[in-house]
Amino acid sequence: MISRRAQVIAAVGLGAIVVGVGLLAYGLDAGAQVRRCVAFFRDAGPWPFFLAMTVLPAVGFPQSAFNVVAGPVFGPTMGVGGVIACATLALAVNLAGCYWVAARAMRPAMERLVRRLGYAVPTLPDRTAWEFTLLVRIIPGPPVFLQSFLLALARVPFGTYMLVSMLVQGTFLSATILAGDAFMRGDWRALLFAGALFVMVGFVMHRLRKRFAAARAA
Repeated sequence: MISRRAQVIAAVGLGAIVVGVGLLAYGLDAGAQVRRCVAFFRDAGPWPFFLAMTVLPAVGFPQSAFNVVAGPVFGPTMGVGGVIACATLALAVNLAGCYWVAARAMRPAMERLVRRLGYAVPTLPDRTAWEFTLLVRIIPGPPVFLQSFLLALARVPFGTYMLVSMLVQGTFLSATILAGDAFMRGDWRALLFAGALFVMVGFVMHRLRKRFAAARAA
């Protein structure tokens, strides 16, 4: 029996294929659209882009959208290492800001927001803080910014919160930027390396999820 989640994913994928085929049938130059999008962000400059990457994910804008765009847009001018460094700094400031807002500046408002979105305000369980933080970050559920709010409301120590969050989110960020830059340059070796990094991270997270599930069952 196919799960409802699998049905939804399949429907979305099929819809995307149908839309893509339809656009191609009507003669849409996808390459020109990509180049126009890249030129728009590149002309705006890195400062507005990375500032938006710092602020907008805290209010629900997908972090992954910035990760995908950053490499192709700024890789040719800044180098992929510079792009990853700036994106990592933006991610760190975003995570720290989310923690400060939820734990200090606006805790009552954040508690009301979390409850309104259908989540319970968590309490730090008897397990170590790093395990709890890792569990929240790798188990599918709330989007990244809500994960940050939930961890802050649970009073996870700031150092643990930042270290685990940067390891998990920073790895995905780096792999996505590497893949986008490699694809734009047509560097298939770098693209294969980024793909291998995704596979490795996925495998590690799969093993960790199984470990947590076994521990919960026990």
